Amino acid sequence: MAKQKIFEYPPDLLDAQRALSAVRAERSAYLRALPRWADLPAGEFLSAEQYAESDRLTAAERDAAQVVDSHPFWTALPAGDRVAARTQLQHTAPAEAALDNRGEA
Repeated sequence: MAKQKIFEYPPDLLDAQRALSAVRAERSAYLRALPRWADLPAGEFLSAEQYAESDRLTAAERDAAQVVDSHPFWTALPAGDRVAARTQLQHTAPAEAALDNRGEA
C-alpha cells in the first residue's frame, strides 16, 4: 500500500480554505432555516430580504472558492498531486478550525 503524501500548505491558503468552509457552513445553515416551498401557504414566497441574503451568501461562497482555486500553490504542484492535495486541504483546514475552537466553549 502506497504511503499517502502529506502536503504543507502556505498559511494564506489554509486561511482561505477556512474562510470557504465557514461561508459554506453559514450558507447551508441559512438555507436550512428557510421555509420549504411545500410549507409556504399558496401564493406566498420568500421575502426580498431572504432572496438578497441567499444571493449574498452564494456570492461570498463563490468568491471564497475562487481565492482557494486561484492560489499559486496549485501551479507549483505536479499535476498528478493536485487532486490529492485539494482533497487533503478540504479536510485539513476544517479539522484545524475545530481543534482551535475546542477551548472556546
